Amino acid sequence: MDPIGRRPVAIKLPLQPARAESTPAAVTASAAQALGHTQKSGFSALGAKAALTTQAAQGTWRGPADSEVGKAINVMLERLKGCDIKIKGDTPESLFRRAILDNKHVTNEQLLAMSKVTLDQLDSGPKTREQVLKKIPNARELPVHKFTVALMSAATGIDAQKLSEACPDLGMTGAPGTPLLYAAKTERMQRSTALHDFTDYLRGAGIKGLNKAVWGVEDRILSAAVSALGGGRY
Repeated sequence: MDPIGRRPVAIKLPLQPARAESTPAAVTASAAQALGHTQKSGFSALGAKAALTTQAAQGTWRGPADSEVGKAINVMLERLKGCDIKIKGDTPESLFRRAILDNKHVTNEQLLAMSKVTLDQLDSGPKTREQVLKKIPNARELPVHKFTVALMSAATGIDAQKLSEACPDLGMTGAPGTPLLYAAKTERMQRSTALHDFTDYLRGAGIKGLNKAVWGVEDRILSAAVSALGGGRY
């Protein structure tokens, strides 16, 4: 869900590294960004900072483990280990792997651009925050919100607490300022909303083509409809 009036901010995408045929190599992943918090938003359930781990490179068809995209992917995956909330059988990590990393419509340039998105580019603004919290006062406490924040925080490196405070609408179905704004009851709708918010907020931050890569159409409203109907290219 993209707040009405959000203006895309252009991001200069780096060139996509050439694909390389390589076998997974052991790499040392960076320490995961902490997703645990102790304030009112309820992120304390996400746990403490993950320890350093040694693991095989992920998504090796995208590039070698020591390439820019290989390093970025492993950092994202390490951050995702901090959240084990499940919606419709998926954790943020399993959904990110299936819908984003394993999706050949999502480019390496788009993955690298995600890692450079800032909080200012995603901030919903005071008017939207007021509208959301007036209609859904406990929005920040809902599992679907925490799930969506975990996805976005892992991909961008933005602190989860700050992201939750700035964007309480993450994971809410519909659009602020319209009659259609609610916290979905079914897990199927919660999962599709979480993924659509992930792709559409990043579209609003300037990452062109991400909605189309996942939903088959780029338009905010049409892609939301595809999501709600259970469609997608993943």
